[in-house]
Amino acid sequence: MTSTQAMPYFDIYLRKKLTILSRIIWHYDSSGVQATKYFGSMYEPILHCVKDKNNYIFNADDIKIAAKTGAERKLIDYRKSVPTPYNTEKVPGNAWYFPRVRYRMEEYKNHPSQKPESLLERIILASSHEGSLILDPFAGTFTTAAVAKRLGRQSISIESQAEYLKIGLRRVLGMQEYQGEKLLSPAKSYNIKNKNGKFLN
Repeated sequence: MTSTQAMPYFDIYLRKKLTILSRIIWHYDSSGVQATKYFGSMYEPILHCVKDKNNYIFNADDIKIAAKTGAERKLIDYRKSVPTPYNTEKVPGNAWYFPRVRYRMEEYKNHPSQKPESLLERIILASSHEGSLILDPFAGTFTTAAVAKRLGRQSISIESQAEYLKIGLRRVLGMQEYQGEKLLSPAKSYNIKNKNGKFLN
């Protein structure tokens, strides 16, 4: 079962324990061949939950984006007693577009479901202050920890697979060696293959 398929069950489970403030859709561009006999999945759901709905962090000013009506179209709101330009910035809604992490991108770390730094940056900026402690129980490529460090937050990451742990040691702690093994970034080849799998250059 994928995360998208499991989300309704997880949603129901969390409602009894936390307050769900927003159900966010992270949508992205296609990755390779898409479905031809149904509408392929091009999004992942995110639940924004809090323990206390009357006491939580939400840094609206830190995550504002350009408001197309005000910033691009320069419209005037004539409904007010004094005509006023529309706001040029706004807090994002619950449908977010961030490109998926691609092989040629600098942040790529050889993981099948790596999340983009830009996605985690919005989440961390909105939900924490400098010095706050961020927990990521499924660290993967340690994107959460890397972004938290860049934004002046502390973090705790949990990862069971040694292959990905090494990524975190290099990416977050700057370690160059672990138990006698060199910690190197993934080697990349940009040679193009034809349909038979042979390199064209």
